[in-house]
Amino acid sequence: MRLPLEEDPRAEARRLRVDPGLSLSQLMKHFGVGSATLTDWLRGIEPPGWTRRPNAKDDLRARALELRAQGWSVNDLATEIGVAKSTAHAWVKHIPLDRDSERARRKQEHAAVMAAGRWDAKREERDRRQSEVHAQAAHVVGELSDRDLLMIGAAVYWCEGAKSKPWRRVDRLTFINSDPGLIALFLRFLAVCGRDAESVNYRVHIHETADAEAAVAWWAEQLQVPRRLFQRPTIKRHAPATRRANTGSDYHGCLVVSVPRSRELYWRVEGVMATLTRLT
Repeated sequence: MRLPLEEDPRAEARRLRVDPGLSLSQLMKHFGVGSATLTDWLRGIEPPGWTRRPNAKDDLRARALELRAQGWSVNDLATEIGVAKSTAHAWVKHIPLDRDSERARRKQEHAAVMAAGRWDAKREERDRRQSEVHAQAAHVVGELSDRDLLMIGAAVYWCEGAKSKPWRRVDRLTFINSDPGLIALFLRFLAVCGRDAESVNYRVHIHETADAEAAVAWWAEQLQVPRRLFQRPTIKRHAPATRRANTGSDYHGCLVVSVPRSRELYWRVEGVMATLTRLT
């Protein structure tokens, strides 16, 4: 059976702790119990404000809470008020950092400017070193002889061109690539082999989302070959489920270079590659 309030010492102690707000020592004297019993009775009851000992860091804690509300990080506010980061974290961990606050936005902008400044110097050094390496490589390459072009052209074709298979013979040269520099190198190879740029056919392969006619004009200008040598473009249908990166104004599709009556020239490429890739 529950005792009336005046006969229930636990309930009475909790009431007196709140109003009039007696101290622990006053309550222990009033009920004649020890501190352990009284602590158990008062579990969950905040002590009266007048019994709380003043803390030298009360003002700092209040300042930390104020700064946190303004969007200050733990590191920044700890430095600002001069306390350990662990202390600052313990004081403000219940307040989420507002990353949309004015303070946070200014700090993000400052960090971006600083990062850009550091990377500008790194990029300049990277670009300078890249130019040096390019110049060294160009010096090593020097002027290409006809023999060099024959071997390089054959190797390039073997990587990117159409090749005969036991189940499908293709005894003609058909080269496709999206790099105008590589296409130009292949044309130099053809010239060494006695076929000029106007003796071959060109066809642009491009996605339907791009401007095919503009791409044809771009390729003709890049390679300095007449527009009349270009056949009707091949349009590749776009699959909506495919996420393509080759889009935008820099996308010009691939160019197919077909060499008519090139059976013996294809055999020549085969012979060069058989020699270059011989294992013994």
